[in-house]
Amino acid sequence: MGGFLDNLKNFFTGPVLSQGQRSTVDFVIACNRCGEEITVRIRTTSDISRVYEEDGGPVGSVFFVRKEILGSKCNNLIYLTAYFNESFNLISREVTGGKIIE
Repeated sequence: MGGFLDNLKNFFTGPVLSQGQRSTVDFVIACNRCGEEITVRIRTTSDISRVYEEDGGPVGSVFFVRKEILGSKCNNLIYLTAYFNESFNLISREVTGGKIIE
């Protein structure tokens, strides 16, 4: 019965990250229409997908995320696409409808 409970616990808490991996990746994005700054937190355990050959990501990319972001000041929809390596370090990103604030 302990195996079942351990599996249930792992289901709700997510996988254990290895040394050097981050649990979240944050982006601050400014809306092109109203200038609102929106902080987007991406969880590496649930929001990010694996890159497969047919996805055709950049060289060295292992994971990617696509997000639609909507601020509270206007109805401009912002699209974020980002690619990461095995340690969730950013390889490339593309934003439409907004811009990333460094």
